[in-house]
Amino acid sequence: MYTPAAKRACNERTVWLAVTDTSERRTLRKSNIRAAIKSGSKAYGLGLTFPEPTLAEWAGYLGFDFLHLDMEHGIFDWESAEMMCRVADMHGMTCTARIPNTETDTILRAFDRGLMGILCPHVDSAEQAARIAKAARFGPEGERSFGTSRGRDYGLTGKSPAEYMAEFNEEVTVSIQIETKHAVDTIDDILQVEGIDLITFGPQDLAQSLGHPGHADHPEVVEAMDHVVARVRAAGRNMAGDVESSVNLVQWMPSKLKEWLEQAKSS
Repeated sequence: MYTPAAKRACNERTVWLAVTDTSERRTLRKSNIRAAIKSGSKAYGLGLTFPEPTLAEWAGYLGFDFLHLDMEHGIFDWESAEMMCRVADMHGMTCTARIPNTETDTILRAFDRGLMGILCPHVDSAEQAARIAKAARFGPEGERSFGTSRGRDYGLTGKSPAEYMAEFNEEVTVSIQIETKHAVDTIDDILQVEGIDLITFGPQDLAQSLGHPGHADHPEVVEAMDHVVARVRAAGRNMAGDVESSVNLVQWMPSKLKEWLEQAKSS
């Protein structure tokens, strides 16, 4: 069920569509992350584990470049993810998500909702990376299924299917998480896959895979991550941190609340 803030966001989106000249809406939503990759700069984002359009609006008014939704560990469903995409669009932010799995139908639904980038967890091999890359783009680069959904603005912007498909392929970003020993051992093969834009880690899951659960700072884990970074650099590819800088609200806010409470009690 939509919260009052969600309904307000949807109503504002409806008004915006009604008053905006059609010619101004013919270009597919641009990705601020893709722009950062092209320019060698950074995009700044807010990471959320729960759907809250008011917080997303704050980020938009403050000038954040993107929203990132955690659909793997968070409580998002497809309806709430679409709602957050609408809020992001209203403020010129790019909406991305860590998707719950890397199945083809999951990737399809993510982009049909209006997401312009995905972070794929637990990518373990070049074969898996290749399947992801193909599912994430239309032909000739990939095999994504075509549909008239919100991701395509319902086909109402005067853009032909061919135009939309080509523009989407250009703007979308695909990131993968290295979280297993096998992925570290086969990183050179993974980096051969075209269509993977950014590489990052799941440090705790990687530590567990290497036999050090709960110790992401173990020397063997650090060495494994350093090895991956070195191979990414050697291949001329980007780590996610080269392009994106984000604050995860649920990791950042508790310490701020604790700090305030301690100061308030001592004053």
